[in-house]
Amino acid sequence: MAPPDEALLRLLLELDEGEGVALTRLAKRLDERVSVLLRRCTALSDAVIGGVAGPGWLRLQCDDAGRWVAWPTPAGRAVLGEPS
Repeated sequence: MAPPDEALLRLLLELDEGEGVALTRLAKRLDERVSVLLRRCTALSDAVIGGVAGPGWLRLQCDDAGRWVAWPTPAGRAVLGEPS
């Protein structure tokens, strides 16, 4: 079964070169606002929302410059059938 945000996860896998992908870059490629993409990515991470943890398919981090970056996790790769 494909995840609901398969296109987002596949693009993240495509663009990630080990250092994560800036949400601004993902947003531009998906033609989406960064604020909307941040909410989508948060729901795909392991963040707890409403007492329920997300699936942990990606990891989010805000760097020292205030830039949000996302990385695919082994769980995210596995859900797409990709090797870790």
